[in-house]
Amino acid sequence: MRIIEEKLTPPPLPPSVVARERLNAHFVLDERVRLQVVQAPSGYGKTTLLAERLTALEQPAVWLRLDARDDRPERFACYFQATLERLFRDHLGREPGALDLGLGFDDAVEEWLACLPDEAASCRLVIDEFEHLHDPVIIEGLRYWLRHQPPWLTLTVISRTLPELGMPALRLRGELEEIGMDALAFDLEEAQTLCAEQLSFPPTRVSLDRALRRTEGWVMALNWLVERTTTRAGFDTLVDRLGGAHPDFVAWFDELLRRNLGDDDRHLLLQLGVLERFSPELVARLLEGDRVTQRLDRLEQAGLFITRLDPHGQWCRFHTLFSQYLHHRRHELSLDSQRQLHRRASEAWLALGDTAMALAQAIQADDPHALAGMIEQRGPELIAEGHFALLERALEALGEPRISESPRLTLVLGWVTHAQQEFARTERCINWIEAEQHKPEWSEFAAEFATLSAQLAINQGDAARAAPLAEKALTLPARYLWATPMRAAAILGEAQFVMGHLEESLARVREVEREAERIGHDQLKLHTLCQQSEVLVAQGRLQAAFDVQERAFAHMETTGLDHVPMAEFLYRIRSQLLWEWYRLDEAEHAALQGIAVLDAQGERWALQCHTCLANVAQARGDETQCADHIRRIRKGLAEGDYHIDWLTNAHATLLTWWESTNDMEAVARWLQEAPPAEPERATNHFAQCNVRNRARALTLLGEYAQAESLLNALEGEAARLGLVTDANRNRIALAALAWAREETETALGHTAQALVQAGRTTVMGSFLRLGQSLRDLLAGVLAEWDADDLTRARAERLLEMAGRQHEFGHAMRLMLDEDIIADIVARPDVPELIRTSPLTRREWQILGLIYAGLSNEQIAEQLTVAPTTIKTHIRSLYQKQNISCREEAIAFAGDLLSRVEGVTP
Repeated sequence: MRIIEEKLTPPPLPPSVVARERLNAHFVLDERVRLQVVQAPSGYGKTTLLAERLTALEQPAVWLRLDARDDRPERFACYFQATLERLFRDHLGREPGALDLGLGFDDAVEEWLACLPDEAASCRLVIDEFEHLHDPVIIEGLRYWLRHQPPWLTLTVISRTLPELGMPALRLRGELEEIGMDALAFDLEEAQTLCAEQLSFPPTRVSLDRALRRTEGWVMALNWLVERTTTRAGFDTLVDRLGGAHPDFVAWFDELLRRNLGDDDRHLLLQLGVLERFSPELVARLLEGDRVTQRLDRLEQAGLFITRLDPHGQWCRFHTLFSQYLHHRRHELSLDSQRQLHRRASEAWLALGDTAMALAQAIQADDPHALAGMIEQRGPELIAEGHFALLERALEALGEPRISESPRLTLVLGWVTHAQQEFARTERCINWIEAEQHKPEWSEFAAEFATLSAQLAINQGDAARAAPLAEKALTLPARYLWATPMRAAAILGEAQFVMGHLEESLARVREVEREAERIGHDQLKLHTLCQQSEVLVAQGRLQAAFDVQERAFAHMETTGLDHVPMAEFLYRIRSQLLWEWYRLDEAEHAALQGIAVLDAQGERWALQCHTCLANVAQARGDETQCADHIRRIRKGLAEGDYHIDWLTNAHATLLTWWESTNDMEAVARWLQEAPPAEPERATNHFAQCNVRNRARALTLLGEYAQAESLLNALEGEAARLGLVTDANRNRIALAALAWAREETETALGHTAQALVQAGRTTVMGSFLRLGQSLRDLLAGVLAEWDADDLTRARAERLLEMAGRQHEFGHAMRLMLDEDIIADIVARPDVPELIRTSPLTRREWQILGLIYAGLSNEQIAEQLTVAPTTIKTHIRSLYQKQNISCREEAIAFAGDLLSRVEGVTP
């Protein structure tokens, strides 16, 4: 038989390939490892990984690439022997002995093994597309091969399905190395590299995080995004459209199932598609029939996007896109069958003790009576666990006419709409309650109703009304929501905080925390820890607030509350605090985690986290990233209805952005539409921030007298109530006002006082809102004021931060501004090497960051790649431009920028 030589060679690598150094640990040549298995569904880059890593690690290997026709013993034997002949010639350096081609496959395997030497340099024998092999003679022959394979040779199998090569026994003996779907999925660094190499405008970090969550790192899906977009906005739009029901993926999954499954197994998959996760026990409760475990094992072995939640457990789930595809194909089951499946699934989840999963199935069972009964019975439990989005879906399925007939359902809807910040709907629930309170079946829940009314009053900014309502609730017995007394006490603590009674608030909230701990109300305890952090920040005790947040994170981790809305609150306040300390990387990471918590509920929930990210980008001088977050903030404000706390933070960031871009028209428009400023009622941080925002806007527009009046009144209220952090920020705003008035000495005085206050509060980020004037003010304080050593050190640190912000801003233009780069390349007076040896997108980025003064480790952090990757790019950059050291690179970048009109290094 003639051999196709191309099947005996590794595949050519694509023009742009992502190096995957993080998987190197899976490629250690260990004589104990007989078999390496790289197994995942199609599109995970299995073959590319082997071809790229074996070359990079300089590991010798011979290849055999199979197709469907090779599943015959005689044909496979010919190709396997041809592969071994290459092994002898290319690796062992000698000709193989003559083999009898007339031998049966079993005898041929023994003959081949006998020809191999006992000792040789380590080598791999790679069999690609192993999923084509099913013939029992071939499989048994290869199992025999593995048992007697010499230790210097490792069999490496690439397969879409699990190869039947005795993997369990090999695993137990430590003779198996596995690379599965989870390891093959791209991480953030790899996705960034993919985009940087293939897109002129790589997506922002937020967009790429969303893409990774939706694709779960599936390489083919990421490539689908990259190949179909040319702009950041286009990438965002495509991520929104990405899903298993997209026609491209529906067609692809259809073909996958047609090739791999018969009708019975396909029907089983569609039935399993109603479940978010499953185990043999759950499926046995859901479906009738025998051999459930064996049928599930067959699906898993078929390589159908099934992954185990725990490698050592029984629970599995489908890949997100595949699950969405199965949901899309559910119409192939009759409506009655679908309802029965959902009903049985709901009952099965209840039997297994998972109320949330049971409710999710009950919603789709189309049985309003049963659904209403489950919500009434299980509502308190689900509220305590934070399943607000799920409860909202369930209540929408019932409809308001049905809900308004039941006091229990009305209470559940009231708390759900409050958690979703739909305060108009919460007020509507309270109106229903007030209209029905004369009825005994409604009046027995007076404690719950008073607590809900108190919570709404807080959300509406009326702490004076909230406090007596909460106190009333504490005098009444709870009949339905068992956590009502603690919730009322927490609201009372929050009301005291809003009214500026910080010590009383802190004492009250700590008491609620202890009670929540005692009775095991995990979410309320998390809420009280977040409340304590807010109070401590207002008191200027940022380190104490950080310590409380540490306790909150530990509690969240041990109780599994990282999915509830309160988790986003914790990540957000952590980001805000870290920004104040100028720990920008950590602040960014916390805000991104906050976005991930509520990503499935829509981008409106990410408003506060985008505000944090915009602050981080502004602090870095990263105009491009900041512009993206500002766009998202403005979109969220236009589409959502938010609490004043959310609004004031977003407005403060917008004002800083408009000042940096000199957009005074936007400032004037905002001033016309902004919430009213009432300094006499500024008893908390968000009311203070709102007045300060107006004063900042008036300052920018030259209305100095009005700005001064507001800030002076604000100062008095902050001093009266002990709002230490706000007093510090107000002093910074007074410095900006005096500087705008050209009252230099006054401005320097306010700046010096703000620096002294910062010795207590430890705020740093707020100073950066002074913008371009900050460096002059700090330089003036250092030159003219007799400051103590700590204050002087703080001023010098801020001056360094302001300078880094300025330099980084210019560096980011070199990194990301296509017009700047195009202008540089087109100029006749730039070095010829720029044109003859053009830099890649990644090399421009690294050149800009070298110019900004970042070390290799800092550049690696900024670009979220390994330091070794940065060294590789720097080596290429230096070679292309004939640069010999870092100083030359800095001078080179500065020279390029100096040639471009409007850019001053």
